[in-house]
Amino acid sequence: MQLRSPDIFRKNFSNKIAAISIFLIFCISFSLTAFFYYAQRKSLTGMLVQNNLLLARILAYNSRIGVFSENEDQLRDPIEGIFQQGETEEVAVFDGQGRLLAKRVRPVIGDGKTRDKATTAGRIEVAVLNKLQVSSAPFYLDNTKDMEFWSPVTASASFRTPESLFVEEKELPHKERTIGFVRIKVGKTVLNRQLGALLTRSALIGLVFLIAGAGIIYVMVRKIVNPLNTLRSGVQVLGKGDFGGMVPVETEDEIGELALAFNQMSASLLRRETEKKHLEERLRHSQRIEAIGTLAGGIAHDFNNIIGVIVGYAQMALLTNPEKSKLDGCLKEIFEAGIRAKDLVKQILTFSRQGAQERNPLFIKPVVEDALKMTRELLPATVEIRRNFKPGLSPIVSDPTQIHQVVMNLCTNAGYAMQEVGGVLEVELDERELAADNPELPLEMSPGRYQVLTVRDTGGGMESAVRERIFDPFFTTKGPGKGTGMGLSVVHGIVKSHGGRINCQSEPGSGTTFEVFFPTTKAEVLKISPGREVIPGGRERIIFVDDEASLVGLAKQMLQNFGYDVVGCTSGVEALAAFKARPDQFDLLITDNTMPNMTGIELTIKIKQIRSDLPIILCTGFIEGISEEKIKALGIASLLMKPFIWEDIAQVIRQVLDKGAELLDRRTI
Repeated sequence: MQLRSPDIFRKNFSNKIAAISIFLIFCISFSLTAFFYYAQRKSLTGMLVQNNLLLARILAYNSRIGVFSENEDQLRDPIEGIFQQGETEEVAVFDGQGRLLAKRVRPVIGDGKTRDKATTAGRIEVAVLNKLQVSSAPFYLDNTKDMEFWSPVTASASFRTPESLFVEEKELPHKERTIGFVRIKVGKTVLNRQLGALLTRSALIGLVFLIAGAGIIYVMVRKIVNPLNTLRSGVQVLGKGDFGGMVPVETEDEIGELALAFNQMSASLLRRETEKKHLEERLRHSQRIEAIGTLAGGIAHDFNNIIGVIVGYAQMALLTNPEKSKLDGCLKEIFEAGIRAKDLVKQILTFSRQGAQERNPLFIKPVVEDALKMTRELLPATVEIRRNFKPGLSPIVSDPTQIHQVVMNLCTNAGYAMQEVGGVLEVELDERELAADNPELPLEMSPGRYQVLTVRDTGGGMESAVRERIFDPFFTTKGPGKGTGMGLSVVHGIVKSHGGRINCQSEPGSGTTFEVFFPTTKAEVLKISPGREVIPGGRERIIFVDDEASLVGLAKQMLQNFGYDVVGCTSGVEALAAFKARPDQFDLLITDNTMPNMTGIELTIKIKQIRSDLPIILCTGFIEGISEEKIKALGIASLLMKPFIWEDIAQVIRQVLDKGAELLDRRTI
């Protein structure tokens, strides 16, 4: 059966604390009283023993002549002197054989009888006599009702001077002949009376301490519990769902801090309750963005094929038309429009995080400066551009095109905000160290050093409702035909993919400031050699595979113009059959990845099983599911992003073929 404390303690915190505290004070008071009594008793007993041992030594010294002559008259004065002590009950002097020479006893109230265990018929008891004969120093016997102090009497003084009796001094080293003994018997009545009075005082002091402590504890407990009771009432109100209720902070100690923390918690719960619907709406919004990203990746393949055909045929027409004509200008416009369409698709893929992200260590200052030169041409003359770049900035791991997109989008938006009245566009580059305890460091970012790109304008600013939606895809405040609403969405996607973040501060009439954080790196920046101006060609045989027939036809014509022998296929199955028929007749495979029936990855695996040394170039519109490790494991020589710029693909083809030939030569050797 489990014992339970009474309800008065189980349900009342103050009574429980008071009872425990009083019990502790009682234990402390009792311990201190016992210790004080023990120490005082030991001190009083020690003083009694020390004084009477000294008296025994004095009596032995003064009784030497009387003991030697066995003259009771000469012993009377020393005995009388010792007997003047109030607690002395008996003084006796014995000769060397233990025979009583003189004795004086204080009368005892009562029957007048006295008991002497140490003497028998006027002689010293044998056990005591034996101890006296072997001891040269005084000693004492502690009896029930009294204490006996014995000291030997020597033939001559065992001390250099009489004063040595009262100070600590070693006895003479030689052994003197013992001629007698003295005994002083002291009663314990006075000692017991002193100890009794001491015990009474100690008990009274302990009781006073206990009562005073209990009173202080009661007042303190009430002082402590009252704020707790107030806090308990506040918690009960909070438990009923009434958020925002505050309790008074009555103290500045831990209880006051607890009340303050409760008020903060209550305010936080109220704030979170009001933000709950907003967070739910943001969740639905994030799901819509994810759906848009999935849609963007899904249609990127078809868009890239269409754009690739337009750009490719325009470029081929420009390359095969040596004479300048009006048609040449039209072809250039078609080509440039295709490039802009290509960049738009790239922005969409960047937003959906499916675009190619070939990143290397680079210094972004030259990229920012180049972007500002282009921005200067797009902004009105009333907008002044100011630069403030900190020297000695660390590199970051990125793609120059993506950094260029970030700067261009932020600066063109800033210019649009100032196009009517003009203003100042400030662009800054700096570095900051964000420690783990820095409030600027969100959960998704790691502590470390970050390069900060700041774009600040003096435009009209934004309302909070607009500021909360600026990173939403297709959201724009510009008029029809003046913006797609993808610029800041693309910037947000780029920054997030770098492991950084973007902050926006804006108020109506106070302009807008964007801060973009990019993590820095300690890796070395590689120097890139300038590209070749002449488009390289060759005589090798290439099999080109794509499910878009028009793109296959374009590739055949373009690559044949470069001197290559091209076999075009519109499916992976067709390409595999053609390769199996003549596996040793081909020098390179260029294949699209997203194709029906057989993807480019599947075709690559089957081709490698037939001929492992064949160089393969994989083409794709987005890289979701294609990692660098997977490309290396499959033995793919290069990955090209669609749509193509044929000068670029010609460079890649030549590099892959040359590298393959070099490897073949090494194996032959």
